[in-house]
Amino acid sequence: MSYCPECRGEFRSEMATCPECEVTLQEKLADDPVKEETLGVALTVTQEENAYIIRGFLESEGIPCQLENVSFHAGPAPVGELTKVRLWTKKEDVEFVRHLVEDHENFATCSDCGHVASAEDTTCDFCGGEFD
Repeated sequence: MSYCPECRGEFRSEMATCPECEVTLQEKLADDPVKEETLGVALTVTQEENAYIIRGFLESEGIPCQLENVSFHAGPAPVGELTKVRLWTKKEDVEFVRHLVEDHENFATCSDCGHVASAEDTTCDFCGGEFD
C-alpha cells in the first residue's frame, strides 16, 4: 500500500500520486505524535465497507477523516463483532459528525462512478447517474 503525506489516504501500491492532493505517495507515513491531541473517534463501525462509505460521505461534506482498522484477525477471517473500524476526525467535529451520520443513516453509492450520497438522492450529483 502507498500513503499520501498530506491527507494520509491509503492507495494501491501501483499508484504514484495522490489523486486529491497531487503529491507523491510514500510507502509508509511518519508517526503523527499530535494525533491523540487533535483527533477524536467519531464512530466505530463493525463493517469495513460501511466505514469507507461513511468516510466518503463525510469527505463529500467537507469533513476530513481517517479510518483505523482495529479488527481482531482470526483465521480464516474476522467474524461478527471482532471486526471494527474507527473513524477519526477533528475533536471539534466529533459531535457534528455523529449527528450528521445519524441524520443520514442510509447511504447510496453511484454504480457509475462510486460517489457516495444520501439514500434520499435519486441521481448522482457528481456524474448524473441514476441511483437504483
